[in-house]
Amino acid sequence: MYQESFIDSLSIFIILGLIFGAIALMFEFGYRLALRFPSNEFSQSISPMATGLASLLAFILAITFSMAAAKSGERKQLVLTEANTVGTTILRTGLLAEPYRSRSRELLREYVTLRVVDYKEDPKRVINNIIKESEALQLKLWNQAIDSHGSTSPELLLLYINSLNEVIDIHTDRVNKGMRGRIPISIWFTLGLLTFLTIALNGVQVGAQNKGRALVAALPFALAFSLVLTLIVELDRPIRSIIEISQQPLVDLRNSLDKVLYTDDVGQLKISE
Repeated sequence: MYQESFIDSLSIFIILGLIFGAIALMFEFGYRLALRFPSNEFSQSISPMATGLASLLAFILAITFSMAAAKSGERKQLVLTEANTVGTTILRTGLLAEPYRSRSRELLREYVTLRVVDYKEDPKRVINNIIKESEALQLKLWNQAIDSHGSTSPELLLLYINSLNEVIDIHTDRVNKGMRGRIPISIWFTLGLLTFLTIALNGVQVGAQNKGRALVAALPFALAFSLVLTLIVELDRPIRSIIEISQQPLVDLRNSLDKVLYTDDVGQLKISE
């Protein structure tokens, strides 16, 4: 089940403000510390270390961003794979004998509608309900496949079961990779510590020159770091504020079912001509 963390519950704009404020405080801390030891030689001796730390931070930022972007791309691909797999499974229900064919189609249609996630209200409750209801529908579909064993050719039933297995496996992948596949806390700790040291050391370097903060340069400097860190946070979160995982493949599948399948007078689902 999905466990919402404190960061996940915050708006991305609040996170941006918090990160920007923290970076500004880091810079100010280093600046005020340097004012106690104003020296041009002090500034020159710090410069190589500040450059080295900045390079190391850039390297860690690149790795972390790459991890977050890869995880985001994987989640997007899983949505497309799920839509294709469920679509194939729906087509293969035609291999089942009645009444299991019609009942399985009804369950799969309900499953597709459920999987188009809309978590604008109370995301934790909505997502956990979707996971629970999806697994209940999977069990019903599996039971339908078992019940059809005596009336369906084993070869045809195997084809359907293979597709159904893939649907269940993809659900597990989406839960684990989408909800639980996060950037490790050790990497966040390392990134935060390196950011603090780099920004503080830059503040020390500026303060040691005793020429003022030059806010016209310091503020964009802090904002640039804040935007990159905020983007990484946003890509890593299962529930996004501005960068959403497109549900369009599942929406297209749901809409195509509305056009292809219909319920007749006795409530059975048939393929429209």
